[in-house]
Amino acid sequence: MLKHLLPFTLILLIFSTNTYAQDEGKKKLEQDFEQYKKEQQQDYEQFKKKREAELKKMAQEYKDYYNGILGLKTKYSKTNNTQSLTVVNEIIDFENNVTEAVGNPVTKIEPAKVKLDEPTVTAKPISNINTTATVKKESKKEEEVFSSSESDRDNVPSLIPVPKSKAKITSPFGLRLHPVLLLPIKHNGVDFGTGRGTPVYASANGKVVIAKYNKSYGNYVVIEHAEGVSTVYAHLESIKTSEGNMIKKGSIIGYTGSTGRATGPHLHYEVRIKGIPVNPKGYLVENKE
Repeated sequence: MLKHLLPFTLILLIFSTNTYAQDEGKKKLEQDFEQYKKEQQQDYEQFKKKREAELKKMAQEYKDYYNGILGLKTKYSKTNNTQSLTVVNEIIDFENNVTEAVGNPVTKIEPAKVKLDEPTVTAKPISNINTTATVKKESKKEEEVFSSSESDRDNVPSLIPVPKSKAKITSPFGLRLHPVLLLPIKHNGVDFGTGRGTPVYASANGKVVIAKYNKSYGNYVVIEHAEGVSTVYAHLESIKTSEGNMIKKGSIIGYTGSTGRATGPHLHYEVRIKGIPVNPKGYLVENKE
């Protein structure tokens, strides 16, 4: 009897051992997965905090930039420097238009109303910037442009807005000598020295919220993308789109020129997050021949 039971006992023992090993293996995999999820969440939270800190820093820099422009407005008003005051008013008008179209409704900047011969300043300085404001989508059609069925990359401004052969940056983001005012003023974008007549591409899917003329920035287009991100394209020779148009990544929106106060034909390009200018360098990752 024992002779016949021995093989069965061995089989049962092997089966039980294998089952135990499988259970332990499964348990170990579950533990490893939970640990992986925990680490991923921690990494995400760290990234989120870092990004929020960076955005807060950029918001402060933008506030300083704008309030500095208002300071110049006061100075030129008091000294009756009408030529420089005109340039400053143009910059303020541009910032007001862009902010109103894509940015912070909590800190909406009122348009400057100072006449050339008036020393008073009615434009309100920025005291606080809401870095958590979200952009409200207005229609089903607009939602479709930002749809998750599209590649996420197509909804983020990752495409360099000019052909690869013309993508040389001639003026980077950051402090520089303003070409007209001849003062160190922050440059809120990058300039591509493209020459005249180069096609300009939408760097991501989005909605055209501005397509107009400004005496300093010339013909310019602003496109609103997903998650409060927007892009600006200025000094265009001509605009080939209209306000309200839904635009696809890579579509031609205009051609480069030197309209406005430009020293030569080029493209001025900006990336903004909730209205705050950020360095476009990290977004220039794709080329179009």
